[in-house]
Amino acid sequence: PSLPQFVVYRPKHLPKASTSHKKLPLFIWGNGGCSDTSVGYERMLTEVASQGYVVIAIGSMQQVYGDRPDAHTPSSMMVDAMDWICRQASDPNSPYYGCVDTTKMAAAGHSCGGAQVLCNAADRRLSTYLILNAGMGDMEMAGASKQSLEALHGPILYLIGGESDVAYPNARLDFERISHVPVALGDMPKAGHGGTYNEKGGGDFGRMVIAWLDWHLKGNTHHKSLFLESDLTAYPGWTMQQKNFGANSKVSELWIGSPSRKIYGIVSEPNTPSKKGVAVISHGFNGTHHFGRDYFKTLNDLGYLVYTFDYPCGSIHSRSDNNTMKMSVIDQKEDLKTIVHHFQQQSDVDKDRIILISESQGGFISALAAADLKDQVSHLILVYPALSIPDNWAKRYPDVNAIPDTTRLWNVPLGRHFFEELRTIDVYQTITQYKGPAQLIHGSNDAVIPLSYSEEALKRYQQASLNVIPGAGHGFNPEQREVSNRIVQTFLSK
Repeated sequence: PSLPQFVVYRPKHLPKASTSHKKLPLFIWGNGGCSDTSVGYERMLTEVASQGYVVIAIGSMQQVYGDRPDAHTPSSMMVDAMDWICRQASDPNSPYYGCVDTTKMAAAGHSCGGAQVLCNAADRRLSTYLILNAGMGDMEMAGASKQSLEALHGPILYLIGGESDVAYPNARLDFERISHVPVALGDMPKAGHGGTYNEKGGGDFGRMVIAWLDWHLKGNTHHKSLFLESDLTAYPGWTMQQKNFGANSKVSELWIGSPSRKIYGIVSEPNTPSKKGVAVISHGFNGTHHFGRDYFKTLNDLGYLVYTFDYPCGSIHSRSDNNTMKMSVIDQKEDLKTIVHHFQQQSDVDKDRIILISESQGGFISALAAADLKDQVSHLILVYPALSIPDNWAKRYPDVNAIPDTTRLWNVPLGRHFFEELRTIDVYQTITQYKGPAQLIHGSNDAVIPLSYSEEALKRYQQASLNVIPGAGHGFNPEQREVSNRIVQTFLSK
């Protein structure tokens, strides 16, 4: 009743299913034609749900196709679905409470539904994407265009049905253009644009979808060879292409910290027998570990193990702790120090090559942590660091008594303590206790964090350089990210 105009496909007994499968990952579905019915896909969606997923499909329940007029749906309905399940997951009175994992969410769609997925690619709640018989190429549809590819921040799978599939050229063009996230392209030439969704369990397309989900949302590496090595023994007639997966590294989950404050992250480790440097990557305000994937290849190629993580209380999507009312930059500074100390204890780590890389608010926190750690940090890289945070909030709340118990920033609730502790921090006096090499990277058109803050840091640090990327704002597109990564590579190669 609380989610009209959608159908939820899920295991009948959620507590039992979530016990046997752990918490259930989430699968958001958009229909072909951006229509308001999933009846044509129910065989596949039911099979996905039976494998331990909660599927939320756009369109109200329909028993038989054609028993009511079709209607077109907006791409925003995918956001509605994500918002709804996140509310359910945090409501003790909901049957989904304690049963679903909102940090493991995929969006998928067929044809126009695939465009709906790409329209919402920037949503940080999404871990992975599946674009079925769809692709943007140079067209625009459902609010998406080729520019939407720039917003991708996780692995993406395209499935097409050969040259007779109207989406064939666009999907292949998308595959060629995507350079910043892992992408695979599977092709079943005899399937055409309709795929195999009407077959039992969704046919080959359904099996391929479940294999991808099991790998990326459940960590089942049994299916990796299908996508990474084109092991298509069970899929006669198919072809598979892939790129950007970092074949010279292995990726795994890693929890760090104490039982009372656990930190979730992922490690990308280069396949090298020698001792490895460590790069710890800090996300910005309300971000997650996903953005750190952009650095994997650059840093792995330089011999660094990369750890990107979710700050506890740092995001409403944090897998460590999503209670942002307890967000504290001082606590997060201590979290970062805990991570550094963890890797210092590892026998295969080169303790003289521990670096901190960060963006936005993560840059502010990394600068504070480096000041405490001093020579334990060999290099510091700050990308559009939010050194303006104390100034910003001092202007917003000039009188400490005016700070409310709850402040909402970009719809993220923050507690009073977050703002109170900022008033105790003298940014430049504090961060310049770090005396090692520092690289600052900033966009010339950053409207969130003025370039002047990085320019001032350049003056204050003893060994610093500043590279300004022309035309870049707060957040880089793939081309600007590539420039930034080259700057990082040059800095660490000196």
